[in-house]
Amino acid sequence: MQEPKRQYKNDIKYKITLNEEQKEAKRLIIDNQIVIITGRAGCGKSLVGAQCALDFLFKKQCDKVFVTRATIEVGNSLGYLPGGIEDKFNPYLEAFQENLLKCYDQVKIEELIATKKILTYPVQFIRGKTIDDLLIVEEAQNLTKAQMLAILTRLGKTGKIIVNGDLEQTDIRDNGMNGLAYVIEMSKRISEIQWIKLKENHRSDLVGKILDYEYGK
Repeated sequence: MQEPKRQYKNDIKYKITLNEEQKEAKRLIIDNQIVIITGRAGCGKSLVGAQCALDFLFKKQCDKVFVTRATIEVGNSLGYLPGGIEDKFNPYLEAFQENLLKCYDQVKIEELIATKKILTYPVQFIRGKTIDDLLIVEEAQNLTKAQMLAILTRLGKTGKIIVNGDLEQTDIRDNGMNGLAYVIEMSKRISEIQWIKLKENHRSDLVGKILDYEYGK
C-alpha cells in the first residue's frame, strides 16, 4: 500500500451489495490503518473484509492480503490435521473464502489464491512479519491480549489491519481480557484505531434467538 492513499478508480462490480453499516465499515477501512469490526454471527464482518481485500488487490493498492486467526476450535487441534502448515491452516479460512466467492467470480478468486495474492497464516507466523499490505484478523475474540499486541505492532507505514470478532463467542479467558476486548479498549484512547459494531443480521432470525438464549441478552 502507499501513503498518501491513492484515489480509487471506477467502482468494481461485485455480486453482492453491502448495506449501509457495512459501507461505513468499508469507508473506515479505506481511511484508517487499523479498524475493528464487531457484531454477532451473521452480521457480515468477514464479508466487509473480503470485499475490501478484493478492492485493494484489484486497484493495485496492495500486493498481498494476509488472513489469520487463532487456532482454537471445537474438536481436533491444528496439530492433528494432515499435511503441512498451509494444508493444516486452510480449513480455518474456508469461511473467508466463501465470502470472497459471494463477492466475485470463482475463477478470479481461485487465481488470486493460486498466485498467493491471498495468503493464510496462523497467528504465530504473522507475529514475525512487518505488515505493509493488508492483514485481516478473523475471530479475534480467541486471541490473547499478548497475541493481539504482537499483531498490532507488526503494522508497517503503509499497511492496514482489519480486526474482526464477536465478544459473545470467545473461547478463551486471559484475566478477563481477550485480544478483541483489548484492542477495543485501545481504540477508546487512540483515535487512529477505529471501531464499528454491525447490528443487522443476515442469517435466520432464529440465530439471534439462539444467541440471546446462550448469552442472556
